Amino acid sequence: MNYEINQEVNFFGRIDQVNASSYDSYACNVTCEDQDKVIVRIPENVDVSLNKIYYFETVAINFKDRVHLQASKYEPISNMDLPEAIKVRLMQAFYEYAPINVTDARNLIEERIASLQDPEIKLITEAIYKKFEVDFYLYPAATKFHHAYISGLAYHTFSMLKLAEGFVKVYPFLNEDLVYAGIILHDVTKVLEFDSYEGSEYTLKGRLIGHITLGSNEIALAARDLGLEASEAALMLEHIILSHHYYGNFGSPKKPNTAEALVIHFIDDIDSKVCVLGEELRKIKVGDFTTSITILDKERYYKHKYSK
Repeated sequence: MNYEINQEVNFFGRIDQVNASSYDSYACNVTCEDQDKVIVRIPENVDVSLNKIYYFETVAINFKDRVHLQASKYEPISNMDLPEAIKVRLMQAFYEYAPINVTDARNLIEERIASLQDPEIKLITEAIYKKFEVDFYLYPAATKFHHAYISGLAYHTFSMLKLAEGFVKVYPFLNEDLVYAGIILHDVTKVLEFDSYEGSEYTLKGRLIGHITLGSNEIALAARDLGLEASEAALMLEHIILSHHYYGNFGSPKKPNTAEALVIHFIDDIDSKVCVLGEELRKIKVGDFTTSITILDKERYYKHKYSK
């Protein structure tokens, strides 16, 4: 886009590259929300992060016969109190985004929390959900393999809750409260395991402790704060978190030893794998095989003429 010298330009943009300069400012290559590319100048030695979205307030200047945007404000949106609708719009503009309506996901998750009948399970679940609520709807569920995109965590949880509806109807011996609360809490501490929701990498806690142990710790802390540290509700929820990966080499220190923990492991495994399979099938045309899919034992899958 063409700007007039001295024109004020305020916008959201993603910093793609920071170029060191012999001048008293750095030139940042920035992609705007409409995908326009601009050069934004910021003071030298300012610490900014690549692949992150910032809000810029700038004025157009002439720099070596080219129009650059001199920034007076450059604030990462992670520091801003933006409405959820604006955050979603920005995430969709700049990153791969979960194929869901976040409002629908939020409505179902909060309906399930509101429907919990056991007061102890409900108190613990509400306390942890409220603690991580904002980040929960932005973070991915992984850095690769499954739901590894913005709002992937909410999408994964939303899908698991819908799958669980069939399980609790078919198997009436399952405790609905433990199934629904366990699903909502099973991955919630991935917001601590990853450093951000965009371009996520593992934090030190994520590498050294991981979301399974972090999740168990959050339940223990919430139960203690609520005076429920000795409750069976806390024990059952901790067991679900600690066992939901089932196999020790996938991070679980215990295998499931309650019906609800076993079902949550199965639902988690189904959604993580089938979601990836669907994404890979969408990339190919009818009559072709997918590439080798790591999460599915490196098998290749055929897209037949009946595929949707």
